[in-house]
Amino acid sequence: MQFEINQQIGPESAFISDSTSNRARIKFDIIMLDHFENVSLVFNGNELEIFNVQLTDDSMELSVDQPVLFPGRYTLTIHRYKGLIGSAIYYRDAGEHAVFGSQLFPNRAPAVFPTYLGSTEKVTFSITMVHPIGTLAVTSGADEGNPRRMDENWQMTTFSTTPSITPSMLCFLLLPTEYTQIESSYTGINITVHYNKFRVQKEQAKHLLHTATQVLALLKDIFSSLIPVPKIDIITMNEVSSTACFGAIVVSEVQFFSADYANQVRMLAIWLSKQWIGGYAAISEGTDLCVQEDLVAFIADKVIKRMTNDEFTRLGQLAKIYLSENVFSPGETLRLEEYPNELEIHEKCGLRGVSMLESIESLIGEKTMILKINEMIYNSKKGSYSSETLYGLLNGTVDSDIYVSQLLHYWREHGGLPYMTVDRLGNSIRITQNGSNMTVKNGLGTWERMPLWPLPLKFTEFKLPISIMISHGIQLSPVREGLIFSNLGFPNFYRVNYDIDTWREIKTILTENATSYTLRERFQLVSDFCYFYSIKSLPEPAASVLRNEFVQLVRLRPTSFPICDAAIFQCVVTHEHTRPKHLDKSSMVQLRRKVFDSFANSSEMECRSGLAHDALNDLCTKLYGISCL
Repeated sequence: MQFEINQQIGPESAFISDSTSNRARIKFDIIMLDHFENVSLVFNGNELEIFNVQLTDDSMELSVDQPVLFPGRYTLTIHRYKGLIGSAIYYRDAGEHAVFGSQLFPNRAPAVFPTYLGSTEKVTFSITMVHPIGTLAVTSGADEGNPRRMDENWQMTTFSTTPSITPSMLCFLLLPTEYTQIESSYTGINITVHYNKFRVQKEQAKHLLHTATQVLALLKDIFSSLIPVPKIDIITMNEVSSTACFGAIVVSEVQFFSADYANQVRMLAIWLSKQWIGGYAAISEGTDLCVQEDLVAFIADKVIKRMTNDEFTRLGQLAKIYLSENVFSPGETLRLEEYPNELEIHEKCGLRGVSMLESIESLIGEKTMILKINEMIYNSKKGSYSSETLYGLLNGTVDSDIYVSQLLHYWREHGGLPYMTVDRLGNSIRITQNGSNMTVKNGLGTWERMPLWPLPLKFTEFKLPISIMISHGIQLSPVREGLIFSNLGFPNFYRVNYDIDTWREIKTILTENATSYTLRERFQLVSDFCYFYSIKSLPEPAASVLRNEFVQLVRLRPTSFPICDAAIFQCVVTHEHTRPKHLDKSSMVQLRRKVFDSFANSSEMECRSGLAHDALNDLCTKLYGISCL
C-alpha cells in the first residue's frame, strides 16, 4: 500500500502518537482481519522499524520506533494476513463448483484489506490473482493477457492498474467452468456478459447484453464523454444482491429476469451510471452518499424516457415516495450516518432526492442541468465532490434573487413531505402552506415542527409571474372558472390539498374520464385525497362520504388505477382501524423490501391482485392486525 502523509504525525498529535513512549502511530480501518505477517513500512527508500502492530476488530495500528512520521510517500507491505469469507467476499453454489464474488460497497473494503476512508478516498489498484486452473478471474481492471500457468493446479492473472477509485467501488470475482460468456464492442469498449449456462438461457444473456449496450450508448451521449472504464464485465449470479463496481456489475438473476423491460432498463442505467458517478467521480463524505445515489437514479429516469414509453416505472417511484414518507420513514432527511450501511442507503436515497433534482431541472432546463452534472464529474475526476460542489455549480437564480442552489440545499436538509392547500373562492384562488402539525427531522438531526418550505408553483391553466412561493400564502384573482390543478403529476416535491367542492369535481372527472390523466396523475390525486382525509384536513361528514366514493371508484375500475391499494391505503386504514402497531426496524425493512420489489413488474401492479396487492395487504395486516385491502 502506497500512501502519502501530508502533515507531520508527531508528539504534538496526541490522538495518533504515543506520548508515554514517544513512538508515532498510524491507524488503518480493518474488519475482522488478523494474523498479519512480515509487516514493513518504507519511507524514502529506508525501512522504518515497526515497534508494534496492534489489532482490534475494526482497526490496525502501527507503532514505529521514532517520535515523528514526516510528510511524504510511504509504502506499507504486508506479506500475509487472514480474513473471513462472508459479506465482503462471498461464494455461491454454481453447480459442481462455487462462484466467488465481492461486495465492498459502501463500507466493507476493510474486511478485505486495511483502508483509510474506504468509502470515499480514491486510490489506484494493481491486482494479481492466483486461482485454480479452469477458473476465470475478473476484477475492476482489464486483464493484461492470458493467465500464466504456475503449476498443474494454479494459474496467475495480472490486471492493469485501475484509475483512481474508492475502495468501495473495487470488485473481484472468480468464475468456475459452469460459466460461459458473450460480448459486444458496439459502444467502443468491450461489454462481456458472464452467465451460468445451467441457470441462464443464452437468449436471456443476449437480451441482457443487448439492453446493456443500448443503455451504455445513451449514457455515453448524456455524459458527453468517453466511457471511463476500459471494459465492463456483467456477471449474473444466484441469491445475491445486485451491485455495481468500477468496470463490473454483479446482476441478481431473479431480480433482473423477473422484472419488466422498463425496470430492467432502469436497473442497468443505475448500475452503468455509477461508472461515471461513483467510479470516475466519487463523493467525499459518507453522509452525502444520497447525492450520488440520487444523481444516478435521476440519470436512469432519463434513459427510461428515451428507450421506452413506459408509465409504470414513474408510477412505482411515486408510490415508493408516498409510502416512504407516510409509513416507512416519515420525517427523515437525506443526510446519512458517517459510515452508512446498505439498509440506510436504500431507505433514504433514490426517491425524494430524485424528485428534488427534477424540480431544479424544471426551473433551469434539462440542458443546463446535464451540463452542470457533467461539469461536476469532470472537475472531480482526480479528486472527489460533495453536496456543496453541486450547490456551487447550480448558481442560477429564479424570481430575480432566489438561487436554485439554496432551494436544493434547503430541501435536502429538511425532512418530511410538505403540502400546499388550494381553495377556490368564487373567481379567486387562495394558496396556503401549513405543515406545522408535522414533526420532521432537520439537517442537524433533531426533530422539529415542519418549517415553511419554498415551493415551486405550477398550475395547469395559467403561469404565474413568480416561480417560488416563499410565504405562508398568496391569493390569485381573477381566475377563470373550471378545474385547476396544482403540481399535477408530482413534478415538485409536495402534496396538494383542495377544497371539498374541488375534490368532488376531481372524483367526477376520474369517474367519467380517467384516461385523460396519466397513471401517475391518477395515483397522485387519489392518494392525496386519502392522505388529507386521514389527517382530518377536510370537513365532515362530506369527507367521509367522498372517501367512500373514491374507494368504490378505484375498486370498480381496477384497470384504470394500477396499484390502487397503495393509492387508497390511507383511506382504508384510517377509516376501518385504529393507530398502527409499532413494529421493530427489521420487520419494517422486510415489509418495505417486499412492497417495493413488487413494483418491479407492471404485470404485478394490478389493482386488488398480484404481488403488489399481496405485499400491501401484508403491510396493512402487520400494522393493523387485520386484512384491510
